[in-house]
Amino acid sequence: MKEWFKKYLGWLGFGTLMACTLLFALDKFLLKNTFPINEELLMVGFLIMGAASTIQDIINDKYFTKYSDKVKNGIIVFIATSTIGISYFFNFIKNHLIL
Repeated sequence: MKEWFKKYLGWLGFGTLMACTLLFALDKFLLKNTFPINEELLMVGFLIMGAASTIQDIINDKYFTKYSDKVKNGIIVFIATSTIGISYFFNFIKNHLIL
């Protein structure tokens, strides 16, 4: 599984970004804004792409080369959980705040 992530995690993130962009364009131009979290979906796609690309680079030893695998795994968990947290903020909390 780690070998698959080394090769294809960046492509998975890019595919997620393209899928979110396609949904954004479909909703914006064809369905005329029927989806309530349209702009947030585009931002979440970008966040997932950035996180996937960064995790792939950490696994391929481009970043944090002198650290142990335990430290790298901690950084990967931090990136994944912060991406989930920020995505939650964009999708749910932002829609309920009155600014």
